[in-house]
Amino acid sequence: MKAAVLESLKNIKVKEIETPECREGEVLLELKACGICRTDMKCFTRGQRDLKMPRILGHEITGTVARVETVGKKEKAEKAEKTKNGTYGLDGLSKSKELEKIKTGDRLQVSPGITCGECDYCLQGRDNLCNHLRIMGFNYNGGFAQYLLVPARGVENGVLNKIPPHLSFKEASMTEPLACCINMQESLQIEPGNTVLIFGGGRLGILNAKLARTKGAEKIILIEPEEKRFLGAKEAKEFDYYINPLKTDALGDVMKITKHKGADVVIPCCPDPEAFNSGLQMAAKRGSLGYFSGITPADNSTQIDINLIHYKEIYVSGGYGCSINHNKTALELLASGTIKVKDMLGRTIGLDEIEKGLHMVENMTELSVTVLY
Repeated sequence: MKAAVLESLKNIKVKEIETPECREGEVLLELKACGICRTDMKCFTRGQRDLKMPRILGHEITGTVARVETVGKKEKAEKAEKTKNGTYGLDGLSKSKELEKIKTGDRLQVSPGITCGECDYCLQGRDNLCNHLRIMGFNYNGGFAQYLLVPARGVENGVLNKIPPHLSFKEASMTEPLACCINMQESLQIEPGNTVLIFGGGRLGILNAKLARTKGAEKIILIEPEEKRFLGAKEAKEFDYYINPLKTDALGDVMKITKHKGADVVIPCCPDPEAFNSGLQMAAKRGSLGYFSGITPADNSTQIDINLIHYKEIYVSGGYGCSINHNKTALELLASGTIKVKDMLGRTIGLDEIEKGLHMVENMTELSVTVLY
């Protein structure tokens, strides 16, 4: 099969490698669409804490089932007996409940986190915080290839979600980023009538705006300094107010819009520490700020006034990735049309153009970039 392999930093090669062998309990997908995330770009340029190279990146994954490897009744009985007698460990017996739902040709979206399914976080439905979390595209090979092997443990824990016929693979590849927004907003508890302030008019900023609207947000404010993104977000019409902080007094504008109260909810959707700092200044007393995007400090790193959290009693909540259930909810929102993403489907590229696509994401020249197969 053809795959884009990140061999070292800034060194990605599209080449022929062996198609993975599908073993007991595993599912082999023929990939159809995989979005390129800023995290993929970060892995390519700077690396990432969970990344092991060489690696096939890509975690916004959709495809069709090429092969399902099940276990016969006789083999199951034999393995059950051996597991009981201690011959096999935890992985010795394949739990077939989820596997039995999957058939060759099924259209699937993949929740990329492979979890243990047994720790406290997994049992609470917070499997994105699993102590043994392994992620496709970081610890396992991901979606920038013609085929993808989904590990048995992932199948057992329910990472495969069926895409309805009316939803395109490209639309369904937005499931994982939307799921990350759902995770963030769950803890922020947006209520009807709230004012929500979002930093960043890129893909995740717009998805957060769409999601906040479904929760009843009355006013949604965008702060975006990059002119092309500012104009693109205006065209999307998902926000009520648009502020370019390079051209106006952003703090003054936000206070005017909110009648000097500040925003009830603030979500920085960019890695600029200045957005985090400004967000604390613009949040209302007893408002909420979502730590949605990790900060990338500059050489002259902004000094964040965290005392504002104390003085204004601001609730700060982190949001890291997404759980299996967040992915299921996100796909349901897309399938039902509650959240529409057709207007966000930007550039489409082939696998051979992967490095070009990564640079598009780095330079923010497109709202979204998707590899289609």
